[in-house]
Parts: sequence; structure tokens; C-alpha cells
Amino acid sequence: MSDRNFDGIADRFRKNIYGNAKGELRLALCWCELLAQLPALGQPSNLAVWDAGGGLGQMSIRLAELGHHVLLNDISADMLAIAEQDIAVAGVADQVSLALAPIQQVVVNPAKQQAFDLVLCHAVLEWVNDPEEVIAALVAGMRPGGYLSLMFYNLNALIISNMAKGNLYKLRDRDFAGHPGGLTPPAPRQPQEMIAALEAAGLELVAKRGIRLVYDLMPRAVRAERSVADVLALEWQYGDQEPFWALGRYVHLLCRLPE
Repeated sequence: MSDRNFDGIADRFRKNIYGNAKGELRLALCWCELLAQLPALGQPSNLAVWDAGGGLGQMSIRLAELGHHVLLNDISADMLAIAEQDIAVAGVADQVSLALAPIQQVVVNPAKQQAFDLVLCHAVLEWVNDPEEVIAALVAGMRPGGYLSLMFYNLNALIISNMAKGNLYKLRDRDFAGHPGGLTPPAPRQPQEMIAALEAAGLELVAKRGIRLVYDLMPRAVRAERSVADVLALEWQYGDQEPFWALGRYVHLLCRLPE
């Protein structure tokens, strides 16, 4: 497995992933968690932020609108082209720098003079061959006392989904990878394994939250009858509680690099 590049299907990705309630909830929950856990984001400050593998740049735009300087990198030129257009429309082009490069090759000043106060890596680890290598690169870009916001596709939720659907052979064989070329991630990650990898890299876990727990457990017919606002409120209510945080379709972990 090689790290996934979305060149050629960026428009499809945008429509299928973000053009619906699923994408809206995912963005909203991550954003609410960041604002709740890191009050400095909403203050008149000027943080250095790295949106690692940030794709279409939705989080980059939101952070730039708050006055922060953002480096947005991705390996997909098509994704970055869409992001560049949206960044220009939002009027924050001066706040966002774009880099066509893999996370593992983004250069950070060895003296940490250009290290980042906040690193985002959302929905990336499930598309890469070596998550530990990516985590090491993310940590290398953090300043002491900085934060990492990590979100990944959750193996636990995929197992529960296959149980509900009666996919007995998939469960028996633990065959949960998406089809090559599709938009289902090929390498869902187990939350406790990712926490162990983060701690091994020297990070401290600050907060954890399940993303799209309530919504993904609802039958499709029920989803259509519920407002996004109502579902969002319930997601927020239960998403950081035991055992629910580890059962969301995605898991969001906020970590800190000690001083």
C-alpha cells in the first residue's frame, strides 16, 4: 500500500465527503473541539499552524479567518488547486501558504524557530502506509508546548457497522479495507494503538472524542428526519464520554508536546 493521492477525483471527493451531513458534522465537531480545548485560537493571537495533509483546506480557511498563519500541504495537486480557489474567495490568501509535498517531506527549521504552535492531521492516517512515520514527521514540526489535533477513521466503528449489516465473512476475515480507487479508507486505525503510538512519540494526550457516533448508528431513514443541529448537539453530548469516544466513525485526539 502506498500513500493515497486524490488527483483525478478531487471533485468527487469534495461532493461525496463534504457535500452532505456527514462531512458537515465531521468539520463542525472537530472545529468545536478545537475551540473548546484551545481558547487561544479564538483570541487576538497569531499562531503558526500546519494543516498536514489538509486537502481542500476547510480548516485552514477557518483558522486563517481568525488571524492565524497556516501552512497547508497535500500530495494532491488537484486538491490544493481547489483549496487555493476557496482560500482566495475567503479573502485569506495572505494567511495561507500552500505546499505540494507529503507530510514526511515538509521541512521545518531544525532550530525550531519556525516550528508550529498547532498541527492538524485530519483523516490522513487511514490513507497512508506507515502511520508511525507520519506521526514522527508531525511531532518534528511541533514546538515544545504545541498541540497536535489528530483525527482518523476508526476500526472499532467499522467492525460495529459490519456487525449491524450481518457481514459475517468480513468480520471473520477482518477484511475491512475499502476497494482500491474508492473513497472508503483502506487502513482504518484502532484508537488505543494510535494513542500508544502518540505517547511513544513523546506526546501527552489532552482530550479524545468520537466523531459521528450518533449519526452513523442511525438508520438512513431516521437520519433524513433529524436536523443536523439536533444530531450535532447529541454528538457533542456523548462524544467525549466512555465508552462512546472510541466508537465514533472517526476518533479525534488532541495531544500536547511537553515543554
